[in-house]
Amino acid sequence: MKLPCETGVWLILPCIRACLVQELITKGLPQKQVAQMLGVTPASVSQYASKKRGCKIELGTEVISSIRVLADDMVADRVEHMGLRMCDICMQVRSGGLIEDDGSPCARTMFCNISPGQGTNERT
Repeated sequence: MKLPCETGVWLILPCIRACLVQELITKGLPQKQVAQMLGVTPASVSQYASKKRGCKIELGTEVISSIRVLADDMVADRVEHMGLRMCDICMQVRSGGLIEDDGSPCARTMFCNISPGQGTNERT
């Protein structure tokens, strides 16, 4: 059995990161700062920026909008829990039907101890 978060880690999160990197660079942030903000290496940021990594699915306009809001919040230092924000966007991608989903519930909605468990796109 493949857990929903496995698909998220291997397919969805890299795509979200790639889009987020593009947004942050578009806002004028240097790659080194973007790497520090995301907790990845500058080489990873370079690969995301050049689309050598993370571009295996096409994100819908609503997901891209959520990523832009996250980028704005990151620049303004309004993100209290990056993990929850990324999880919300990942769940948004899963619910959009862009990837094959066997209908298994997301573990976060069942027992995640960092989540209030109330919907997606919460600003925390």
